[in-house]
Amino acid sequence: MNILKNLDKYTKIAIIVILIATILRFSLASIYHVSGDACWQLSNSKFIADNLKFPLFEMFGRDEPFWPPPLFHIISAFIYKIFSNLGEDVANFAIKMISPLLGSLTLIFSFLIAKDLFNKKIALYSLIFLAFIPLHIDYSVFSYVDGTVTFLAVLSVYLALKNRIMGSSIVAGL
Repeated sequence: MNILKNLDKYTKIAIIVILIATILRFSLASIYHVSGDACWQLSNSKFIADNLKFPLFEMFGRDEPFWPPPLFHIISAFIYKIFSNLGEDVANFAIKMISPLLGSLTLIFSFLIAKDLFNKKIALYSLIFLAFIPLHIDYSVFSYVDGTVTFLAVLSVYLALKNRIMGSSIVAGL
């Protein structure tokens, strides 16, 4: 707890905002039923986990082959494979939690970027805006590729600002 005593008021408030936003994202993700595009995304992930190959020409409710960036599906397949030993319901719940985790991490790195580029007050206001804007909540709750792409883009910018160009390049490439 000594760490919190040394922080300024804006950073303390930012931590509270991040905690509230994280709880909101995980709560909403835990109660929603996967449907629509998220169902298609997770069906592809389950196929990858079960068959250890991409569903190139298998049609999961669409007349088009597998086309999205595959990193989200690889992560989801990996999590699904790990948690499937505990049962299918546990595995399905676990893969629904990937987007809230990445969305919450996006908030943290966004705050750190704004703090480095501007100041702690502006970083707090930008965090509050990002944490509760409906579009970010949506992509942080539903199992879409977009939440993963957003996290990787923000992480890449953060690493670039810290002069970790190789890490930033790798993350941007992912």
